[in-house]
Amino acid sequence: MGVGKRISVAVLLGGESPEHSVSVCSGLNVLDALDPDHFDGRPVYIDRSGEWHFDHRPAPPILARVPGQTASTAAAARKSCGVPSPTSGAFERLRAADLDVVFVALHGPGGEDGAVQGMLSLAGVPYTGSGVLASALAMDKARTKRHLRAHGVPVPDDLLVGLGQSEAAVIEAATARIGLPCVVKPVASGSSVGVRIAHSQAELSEALSAYSVKGQTGLVESYVEGLELTCGVLGGGGEPPQPLPLTEIRPRDGQFFDFRAKYTPDACDEITPAEVEDQVATRIQELAVIAHEALGCEGMSRSDFILSKSGPMMLELNTIPGMTETSLLPQGAAAAGIPFAALIERLIHSALRRAGHFA
Repeated sequence: MGVGKRISVAVLLGGESPEHSVSVCSGLNVLDALDPDHFDGRPVYIDRSGEWHFDHRPAPPILARVPGQTASTAAAARKSCGVPSPTSGAFERLRAADLDVVFVALHGPGGEDGAVQGMLSLAGVPYTGSGVLASALAMDKARTKRHLRAHGVPVPDDLLVGLGQSEAAVIEAATARIGLPCVVKPVASGSSVGVRIAHSQAELSEALSAYSVKGQTGLVESYVEGLELTCGVLGGGGEPPQPLPLTEIRPRDGQFFDFRAKYTPDACDEITPAEVEDQVATRIQELAVIAHEALGCEGMSRSDFILSKSGPMMLELNTIPGMTETSLLPQGAAAAGIPFAALIERLIHSALRRAGHFA
């Protein structure tokens, strides 16, 4: 990059995962936050069928309902990798686009699991966020929890549901080992897509059937009751990790912070900084940094916790948190004195530094 040259930033948004609409909102917010005096923002939209559209800005979607997660869409999400086929020409166009950096605003399978990160690495284009290994690891909730346990981070007990297991066997094992109520979730998904709470064996059976856990690897977890909290972390990859102020989440209805609560305005109360004791906030920030570093995250992450009677329990870590109007990482950054535009610029410069473009 020459002195005074605007930084060329391609923003990847959309994708084939159930979080397509969230990604579009995140990407549009990122594009709008780029200072045109310093950045040349260019949307790269991936539609629901996987076609790549360069310099195409899609219309903002409405995030007021839970996305469909039928057996067919779950199967499609599993097959999708988010990477253009060899005949699509998107890979070649990306390499020839004279880009300085790619801002990855894709969520869920295909965008957050290391697939796109691997493609960008092969193309030699710097990109925001974590690399291939950390992205793939954090997307797999079961393997993430193994790493977290090894580093002393408390996580709920769980039972891995593999392919070919009968529903009856899963229900029997989950009832005996995990107990009721319990939480059923896909291993590789985000935005609480496919997450259900089962209070009885009948509800557990319904949850397993509704989200096709028999056809994809899933988790049955202990239900942890308590205050919902989240903590963002910036840095990593050579930069000292900076934990952000906690956000306390209070859904106005529903049992937990599900997709509708996350992306529907006024569906929950979000308090930043969280109204918890200082030592509790400090401990959760410490755990978020431990998790960030244990998984090898770079740029940013957001870790979700439940503050139970016995202390904080970590639920999962997101390597590409949402950047919508209601998203939690920007709220934590703002509470730390980092406005949204400055947050986006910081993530871009972090990616460029890792690629050797800045000292």
